[in-house]
Amino acid sequence: DYNQTITTNWRWRKEGDITDMPRALHHWGYNWLASDRYVEDGSFLRFKYLTFNYTVPPEFMRKIGAQTANIYLTVNNVAVWSKYRGVDPEVTYGSLGVSKDEAITPRSRDFTVGLSIGF
Repeated sequence: DYNQTITTNWRWRKEGDITDMPRALHHWGYNWLASDRYVEDGSFLRFKYLTFNYTVPPEFMRKIGAQTANIYLTVNNVAVWSKYRGVDPEVTYGSLGVSKDEAITPRSRDFTVGLSIGF
């Protein structure tokens, strides 16, 4: 279930495996018990929005019969800086105020382009 970190590639699989990563179990076993095994620093810096705006010179706008025009580009979710190894360091809060990484799909980066003209 869900996305997994690359550390699951080094999990215990068969007798003789030498690893500090426990075996993977689905819906049973003891891997779900509370522990500090996977606790890590979740500090991050997110650059969320960036907007470029260009105002067309009024002289040009008068030539085409308009008063103002603006062209803009907005980028959402520009960048995230973190040493967190999960998918997204901004995780949900579980019970008792404990954060839990549900390995959901990371935030997408999207772009908005626009033009506004005043007559």
